[in-house]
Order: sequence, then C-alpha cells, then structure tokens
Amino acid sequence: MPKTKSTAARNVKSESVAEQKPPVTAEERYRMIAEAAYFRAEKRGFVGGDIAEDWIQAEAEIDRSLHVLEKGQGLTPTTKEIEQQVQAVLESDTKVISERVRAITLQALSGGELDKEALKQVMTAVVKGAQQGADRRAEHGVQALKEAMRGLDDALVAAAEATQLAIQEAVSRTSEFSRQGLKKTVENLADLELLFIETITDAADNAAGFTQSTLRDLADHAGASGTAVGGRVKLALSKLTHTVADTAREQGEIGTQILRKEGTLLASLTAGILKGIAERLQAASKDKSIPPSSAKDD
Repeated sequence: MPKTKSTAARNVKSESVAEQKPPVTAEERYRMIAEAAYFRAEKRGFVGGDIAEDWIQAEAEIDRSLHVLEKGQGLTPTTKEIEQQVQAVLESDTKVISERVRAITLQALSGGELDKEALKQVMTAVVKGAQQGADRRAEHGVQALKEAMRGLDDALVAAAEATQLAIQEAVSRTSEFSRQGLKKTVENLADLELLFIETITDAADNAAGFTQSTLRDLADHAGASGTAVGGRVKLALSKLTHTVADTAREQGEIGTQILRKEGTLLASLTAGILKGIAERLQAASKDKSIPPSSAKDD
C-alpha cells in the first residue's frame, strides 16, 4: 500500500541527520559560477575590473562552498550514533556532561546543511540519548538529564551565532542574495527556540518516570522563562531584520533555482562557521585533558 511505502521511506530518512543530496552537476556548477561572476561585475556597476578575474574569483568561491557541503555530508553521523555518544556521556561525571553534549551536538550540526529538518533530527537524537543515559543513573539521573539539556541549549546558541554570522556575510554581498532568500533564513532562526522546546515536550510525552517529569519541568520552565538560545536569537534578530530589509537586492520574481542556490550558499557558510566553533571547542577540551603534572615537567 502507498501508506506503508511512505512510512518505510520516512524511517530510512530519519537515520540520517541531513538528507543526502546528489552532487552538483557540471552544468549546475557552471551556472552558479556564471551568476556569481555576473554579480561581481554588477556590484561595481559594470565599470572597470577584469571579466577573467571575476570568473576566477567566482569559481574559487563556489568551489569552496560546494566543498564544505560535500565534506560535511560525508561526515554527518546518523541519529543512532548521536544517541549512543550522548548516552555514553551521561554515564560520566555530571560536571562534564553539559560541555560534552554541547560538543557532540555542534559536531553533528556542522556536518551538513543546517535546516529545520536537520536541527530537529539532531535535537531529537540528543534528547533520546540523554533519556537513555539518565535512566541508567538512578541517583543522579535527574541532574544528568538537566545538564545534558543545558549542553544542547548551549550548542543551539552557537548555531544561532553561526547563522547570524552567515547572514551578515551574505548581506555584505548584497547583489548575490535576494531579500526573499535571506528573509527565509531569518525566519528559520526565529523558530529555533520554539523547535528546542517542542523537541523536549515531544520527548516528555513519550517518556515515563523521572525522565518524563524532568523533561516536562524543563519544557515548562523554558516556555515561561526562555532559554539561552532564545536570548541569543532575539539579539540576532534585532541586528538582522532591518539590515536584511535594507541591503538585499530586490527582485520581482525569485525562481526556485535561484532560491536553492542562495540556500546552498547560506547553508555552506553556516556549516563552515559551525565547523570552526566545533573544532575550537574540541581543541579546548583536549587542552583541559592534559594532566597538570605534564606542564610541570616541561
């Protein structure tokens, strides 16, 4: 039956954080480079400059963007892997849970295109892994679960910062991005806190015992008092809304292909920034892991 086939397809799809997309064809790459080169010339009013240099710079820019996406997609962990990583973390010292969950979440988010579906899948996997890990810790399970949710919230703050920086970079290229494309990304950013609370609420509905009551308390508190990511999103939106409206290029009709191209470039910028944040966090964790005696011996 069609319904059975659809359910099976969804189950397969949920095993990946971000839907794997086919590589860009040579024709699509050529068109993207041509558009970027044209926008460069347009930005200076088609006066002066070098057409060949415009093409070379546009080609390098597009290839960098495509490389980020292709590299990230190959490293994207499955939801099951994220669950197992988080579950293992909750079996460790409660004091390190928040930081380690944050690192796991950032690594997962930096692996590919950052969109609502990918965010939802990563958050759901993190919460599920935290539930499973907390269930194994009778005495400190509640605190461990709270620390894990704090780590997830902190990771989403970094995601919001990366999205803001990506939009600012896009706005600085004014002629290359449409107002409609940037507005869509801003709207997705605005929904980030709601998506976080929704994920915790959904998890609570499917949990039992102390994990259910803890998650419900966290969701209720977040809804009433806000979250770290919510505060960051409000700050980002206040800086972005007017800037996007004032500087993005106007266009009467935005074609699907143009919006897809803009979305790809924005996603690659965000993923690249998140990758840098994740790598810095991992480097800091390694530094902390060096025994104090090692420094004395040097």
